[in-house]
Amino acid sequence: MTAPDEAIATDPQVRVVLDQTALIAYARLTGMGVAELIAMVEEDDGTSLVGIPAGQFLAAHWQLDPDEQQRLIGLVSRPESVTVVLPLLGGDAVEAVEIGHGMGHAVIEARRRGALLATYDGDEARRHLAADGVLDLMDK
Repeated sequence: MTAPDEAIATDPQVRVVLDQTALIAYARLTGMGVAELIAMVEEDDGTSLVGIPAGQFLAAHWQLDPDEQQRLIGLVSRPESVTVVLPLLGGDAVEAVEIGHGMGHAVIEARRRGALLATYDGDEARRHLAADGVLDLMDK
């Protein structure tokens, strides 16, 4: 039993999911919104994670130059990182393809986890998710 004034430890939860547009912008250094978002999650005392759907990771990786690919790989392989790769389960593959538009797997994961979908293509994301489930990434 926990004392009333003692904090209860909880496992970190995926609070934000990145789509392909976000991953490509991060890797190409064309948008700082993703890096800023990750920095905010890192400051969240270990209670939150940033989800990177495997389907979106692969699709983004294939579109990048070798140096950009390394930056993307670094995003998912840094020790002590707040990013986690989310597997594409067999039953979800068909739905992900049907959603398409570079965000199929991301939409599925955002729905499943009750997380925000971070994207540079908010209009497309809102075709599949409620408006309050979409985080429009913008750069200053």
